Amino acid sequence: MIESENAWPKTRDILYPLLLVNFLFFMWGFIWNLNNVLIALFKETFNLNNFQTSLLTSVSFFAFFALSYPAKLIISKVKTVNSIALGSLITGLGLLIFIPAAIALSYPLFLLGTFVVFSGVTFLQIACNPYVRALGVPSRAASRINLSQGLGAIGAFLTSYIGGGFILKLFSDKPFVGITWFYLILGILFLLLAVLVKMAPMPANPTDETTHDTGEVYTNGNIRSAWGFRHFRIGFAVLLLYMGAEAILYQLMTPYFMQEEVSLTKSRVVDISGLMFLGLMIGRLMGAGILIKVNPGRLVGWFASMAGLLIVISMLSTGYLAIYSIVATGFFISIMFATIYSLAIEGLGRFTNEASSFLIMAISGGFFIPLLFGLAADSFSLKTSLIVVLLPLLLAAWYGFFGARRT
Repeated sequence: MIESENAWPKTRDILYPLLLVNFLFFMWGFIWNLNNVLIALFKETFNLNNFQTSLLTSVSFFAFFALSYPAKLIISKVKTVNSIALGSLITGLGLLIFIPAAIALSYPLFLLGTFVVFSGVTFLQIACNPYVRALGVPSRAASRINLSQGLGAIGAFLTSYIGGGFILKLFSDKPFVGITWFYLILGILFLLLAVLVKMAPMPANPTDETTHDTGEVYTNGNIRSAWGFRHFRIGFAVLLLYMGAEAILYQLMTPYFMQEEVSLTKSRVVDISGLMFLGLMIGRLMGAGILIKVNPGRLVGWFASMAGLLIVISMLSTGYLAIYSIVATGFFISIMFATIYSLAIEGLGRFTNEASSFLIMAISGGFFIPLLFGLAADSFSLKTSLIVVLLPLLLAAWYGFFGARRT
């Protein structure tokens, strides 16, 4: 494949739009981790069991399952830039729902707000990932996406300290008042971003046109959809299972940390979980540079294998070793989503947008798999239930080494 410099937008035309889009990556990374800050508070306040606690995580990922295909249809009508503004608007409105939820102390209303927030994030994921990928040469697509996802990891890392500090420390006596003010600020910020995106001179996404060919080669002219590609079909299944494992690691580890034989407060647990997002941030920013020179599939294979080894160590140990082996997985899962996404979508040409919507739908694995984890934890133990995390990581390692190869 030959890449022509004239085929891609000039840097001066995309600098401000990419700054806006990458700031959105940062912001939805920030709100992605907010439930992790609140989950111990909700568990105690509403007297939730493990299954009920997992609903807070699962409902956010159910939004990806329910909205991915409708979002794809809407994006095909209104195009990428308008969809980014729409996603920001929906996310902002969802964040504002947390205000009456906090005032009424209503867990169902918190679940509703979470669903609306991640409905907006679904639009943003489907629109922004291929947009970042399209604005540059294909050979560096995995690097660009990992850089953008790295900014999201910075947001997720800061959530534990900014969100946790504001809600659990500054408003330690009245945390639900802290939620009211914090979500008001975030909601207004997303509404402002929707306006800025709408007003910005954003170049059109080349893949918005269904007849557009990005110049990438696909092997069979008779293929009628993204499902005709073996590496995409396998990548979709791997991502579906992997995202469930990632959701467990991100948002269900708070009760896991607190059950170990060490004395930890809720705010201290949130601080420790923030270290996982520090590893995530470092891994993604390093990965953006490494992937320019290293085969993406091999990197996925080795990183997934190391994350699986750390899960086994946690299952076989107790105390701080069990806790920090889980924390260390943050570095090794850092490049998983963006790189598996890029491997699965590689070479699809005019089927890129269709494939993107289905791969974002695969994030809904974070709805199904944590529910299985919660049921297993109630029936056995949190530690034994980590097998639900281990198996998808092993599958991701296989995909990186072998499954992503194109024939």
